[in-house]
Amino acid sequence: MSLIQQVYEELRRQILEGELPPGSRLTETKLAEIFNTSRTPAREALAQLKNEGLVCHKPGTGLVVSEVSIEDIEELMGIRRVLEEYALDQALDNMTEADLLQLELFINQSKYYLEKNDIDAVFEHNTKFHDYILEKSCNKRLQTILGSLMDAILRFRIMTLHYPGNSQASIKRHERLVQAMRDGDRDLAKQIIAEDVTVGKGILLELFDSQAKEKMEA
Repeated sequence: MSLIQQVYEELRRQILEGELPPGSRLTETKLAEIFNTSRTPAREALAQLKNEGLVCHKPGTGLVVSEVSIEDIEELMGIRRVLEEYALDQALDNMTEADLLQLELFINQSKYYLEKNDIDAVFEHNTKFHDYILEKSCNKRLQTILGSLMDAILRFRIMTLHYPGNSQASIKRHERLVQAMRDGDRDLAKQIIAEDVTVGKGILLELFDSQAKEKMEA
């Protein structure tokens, strides 16, 4: 992996996982010091992140981690709901009993880590649950499109699982989803996965509204 790719991958991870919050200033000089490299890899990495919309230019400041807007949430989560329903619809034609047992294993692992109050691990197995359904769609183009979209949504999804009570509620929705799949109820299964995304979107909008009010009152 080239130096440019190493810097890019690490910065991207930090942005998506919230280690670099929106508004964080990014300079070539500072990044070169952090990564012990010249300014060129930092410059190229920042250019890639800017093309992806994760970094933007702020007048008077320079390059910063992009802010999240209500429009971002509405658009990304709306597209995600449609694509997840489509992925599930295709996956249902390929699901075996062994696949359903694998999904149940992810759910049980999520329960285990929830009892340990390890929300990051719950998030990891929640992601594996959704990724497995996408894999079983056997639609490579859909996998590429939805996979790219989920990267952009990653910053948001971590916030929703830390929302009080949502980790447990998400696990219950997944249990209902697997049961609907086992019962062969395609419509109910698609309804539940759409509900899963819609609930997450509602939480994000609520959190965004609360943060906006806090900034105004500060």
